[in-house]
Amino acid sequence: MTNFKITVEYDGRPFAGWQRQGPESGPTVQGVLEEALSRLCGHPVAIHGSGRTDAGVHARGQVASFVTASRRTAREVVLGGNALLPPAVAILAAEEEAADFHARFSALGKVYEYDYAVGPVRRPLRYGRAWQVGPNLDWGEAERALPALVGEHDFRAFMAAGSEVQSSVRTIFAASLSSPEPDLRRLTLTGSGFLRHMVRAVAGLLWEIGGGRLPAAALSEIIQAGDRNRAGPTAPPDGLCLARVLYQGPLAP
Repeated sequence: MTNFKITVEYDGRPFAGWQRQGPESGPTVQGVLEEALSRLCGHPVAIHGSGRTDAGVHARGQVASFVTASRRTAREVVLGGNALLPPAVAILAAEEEAADFHARFSALGKVYEYDYAVGPVRRPLRYGRAWQVGPNLDWGEAERALPALVGEHDFRAFMAAGSEVQSSVRTIFAASLSSPEPDLRRLTLTGSGFLRHMVRAVAGLLWEIGGGRLPAAALSEIIQAGDRNRAGPTAPPDGLCLARVLYQGPLAP
């Protein structure tokens, strides 16, 4: 038996999220990967992802693991798997791991990015990949709020309603805003783990702060209060991307 770790990139728009669901829910990333790898390996394959992403959320560094009795090599998993996958999903890399490696339980942290399109004109090629918020936000004020996120906190104010978790305490190692392109702002969060909709809720609150509807100090106050109703809107999934899953090395910069 071989335990493979694969790194996967996908455009989340055609899918009802990562997790395999019933046929009435539409295609999922996990579902199409399992179908392709089962055909490649010649037996049913169960994929374990590092975590779930919601409908419309993208990834360029999702990690999954699976065990196979076939004699496929890592190169065959990449090339053969991609030949059987739809265009919106690709296996970027594959490697053999120890028998106890698990994409979810072995992960130490994750890096998420959220993109805002901030140009004065709507950019069609960013449709579905960035939240088009326009040019009139005060990003300096939004950036002043970010230190309040860093450290171990109870983030229940940024958790989706109905979430079933034992604890809403998470650790954020780093939080930053950057400008990878002149008309793009990118929120990057590195943490031990994230609650459902947590990054999108933070992105929505920064939009409120940048728009002058809340001061930067509100972020710390909302964390302390633990009240989702005070944290503003949940940003759309378009701009969210799972950038990396961390398995070794220092997590904090």
